[in-house]
Amino acid sequence: MCRYLLVFFMIGWLGCQQNYQLKQAQQIAEEVRLEFAPDKRVALFRIDTIIGGKRLEFHGETNLPEAKKAFFEKLKNAGISFSDSLALLPSSDLNGKHFGVVNVSVCNFRSEPKHSAELATQSLLGTTLRVWKKQGDFYLVQSPDNYFGWLDDGGLELMTADELRNWSNSMRAMVTKDFTFAYENADENSQKLTDLVAGDMLQIVDKHDNFTKISLPDGRVGFVFRDQVLPLNEWLASRNPTAENVLASAREMMGRPYLWGGTSGKGIDCSGFTKMAFFLNGIQLPRDASQQVHVGEQIDADTSTLQNLQPGDLLFFGRNATPENKERISHVAIYMGGGKIIHASDRVKVESLIRGDSTFVIDRLASFVRSKRILGQEGKNGVIRVADSPYYQPVNDLRD
Repeated sequence: MCRYLLVFFMIGWLGCQQNYQLKQAQQIAEEVRLEFAPDKRVALFRIDTIIGGKRLEFHGETNLPEAKKAFFEKLKNAGISFSDSLALLPSSDLNGKHFGVVNVSVCNFRSEPKHSAELATQSLLGTTLRVWKKQGDFYLVQSPDNYFGWLDDGGLELMTADELRNWSNSMRAMVTKDFTFAYENADENSQKLTDLVAGDMLQIVDKHDNFTKISLPDGRVGFVFRDQVLPLNEWLASRNPTAENVLASAREMMGRPYLWGGTSGKGIDCSGFTKMAFFLNGIQLPRDASQQVHVGEQIDADTSTLQNLQPGDLLFFGRNATPENKERISHVAIYMGGGKIIHASDRVKVESLIRGDSTFVIDRLASFVRSKRILGQEGKNGVIRVADSPYYQPVNDLRD
């Protein structure tokens, strides 16, 4: 009888020990996630399931080798036995094609690998993407601002590191016209090859009268009016991010329809609008308003006087922090001066924060949270010059 009791006791003790280790492992996983991937929009560390036993099995994935290393080191230090079952991306199923270049004028990133999923963001033709894995007809990709999303296989041209190096080291051009087309021949009456929007990148092949001969990432060749593109090096050198220029780019988008997840001239959301207005002037902002609020210089502004604000500042709206709730940023606009803002809300439009103005919106003033200065902050406080991004430069040493 005592022997049976001892056996039951041991089984119970082992069960308790395993449950304790499972809880420990879950806590360690959360600690590593908070350290290396606190924002799942731009970094991936996910533990889906933990299978118990003498050696714990962790099923999930990450694109961060340092996070996986830190996770397993913490497990060892805690005396937890485990098997290395955490997938490290990129997936071997990609056969070395760990990069992609957007192959349509505007591609859509979905929140899940299906066309019916929420639109998360967009990228423009010629943009370099990191490719992490494939599921069905979709690829998990990451844009130059590190934003994750699922892109269908028609939206990109997969490339190896060597193929991307060839693309990046070729002579490229930036589309400067809001909306235009590439044609199959040097004749605007010929068949259209693709539509184009400002910010698209093309490979320059040759010049032909009033046209520039171009190539798309998948090798299709066409012609664009020469005055509608600018060699990339010239475009980068000519960017002058002043308040006047940023606001001019913003006004060009007046009336464009609001599109959740949109970051292009075809449709745009609030942070996509600010992102594009600054990108066209050589500054790369994070994707979302709740991310943009963390870059630039903090500017104190009294909502009754709007003192200290300058044209070109970003104004953020949402909910101020309280003892019960954290600050929540849900909207962003560009300050124009004189109490006016330009932003994407229903459509790109101008409104006022000053009572008595015809375009005054009380809800907008009431939800003002903070302002940040981006202009003059290039190269510091998280403000990145497009010219400094490796995605817009020739590539010499590309790490796969």
